[in-house]
Amino acid sequence: MTDYVVEYRTLTEYERTVKQGAYEFLIMPCENETQKLKHHRLIHSMRRSPFMANNKYGFVTLHFHINSETFDYFSLSLLAQVAKNMPPIDVCSVLRVPDERALLEDIEFQMDHQSFLQATPLSTLKPSDFPTELLLQPHELIGNYLLRLNSSIYSMLQYATGSTNTSTSALTAIKGGRGVCQDFAHIMIGILRQQCIPARYVAGYLNLSDNRADSQLHAWVEVFIPQLGWRGFDPTNNIQEDDHFIKIAHGRDYKDCQPIKGVLLTQGVHKTSYEVSVRNSNDYNWFLLEQQQQQQQQ
Repeated sequence: MTDYVVEYRTLTEYERTVKQGAYEFLIMPCENETQKLKHHRLIHSMRRSPFMANNKYGFVTLHFHINSETFDYFSLSLLAQVAKNMPPIDVCSVLRVPDERALLEDIEFQMDHQSFLQATPLSTLKPSDFPTELLLQPHELIGNYLLRLNSSIYSMLQYATGSTNTSTSALTAIKGGRGVCQDFAHIMIGILRQQCIPARYVAGYLNLSDNRADSQLHAWVEVFIPQLGWRGFDPTNNIQEDDHFIKIAHGRDYKDCQPIKGVLLTQGVHKTSYEVSVRNSNDYNWFLLEQQQQQQQQ
């Protein structure tokens, strides 16, 4: 088990005073069988505290509704300690190839996973949009195929910060040959769903100093493997999900997992920036000390 401290900070500055607004943040590490949220602390610039709610997939969102104060900037800082325990997993199913295919073609199975089988504007791909060797082969186990596909997408796309934006589709990224983590994820999702293999977009934090994405908001893919359930793959770095990945939420694509949404009553332009750090908690002893001090004051 590895303990991490995640720090997320965002600042938005407005040209004109904001008179009314609403923010929704999806930044809180979730809890599941592989990770536990041990502590968290929020600091923000508003007088009123946010309220928490669950989105349609059950993940915690933070909501600020502002109608009794004016402001020209908004700042938010999240500090969270997360325990992660994900042992290495063999992704090869215990089923034979014909049994895997029969399950994927089963109507009840498809109905149970329909949310993650349906194409979305960001992830839609046709077989003609990508090389045929990226398809599942007739005698190939799904687990072996996913490892191969993960590696192939890693090789076919150049990682280039700023080359795409949040509205870039999988097809556009393929044609451009460049992208960031969300593009790698959308491409993998599009290829899998086109073959009736359930796949979902995952947003979270990552601590991998020697890979393409280092201590930042990251996107990867979870795929449903018959008899094994949901398993994580990161085509941006050509690895499987492990202790370095801290999940926030999953959804159909980026739009279900975007970290900030907002509606504001103001004029003029605004500028938003954010910073993320993910450290082993041994490097952040001050965090644990701060928690102890807070408990003593209560």
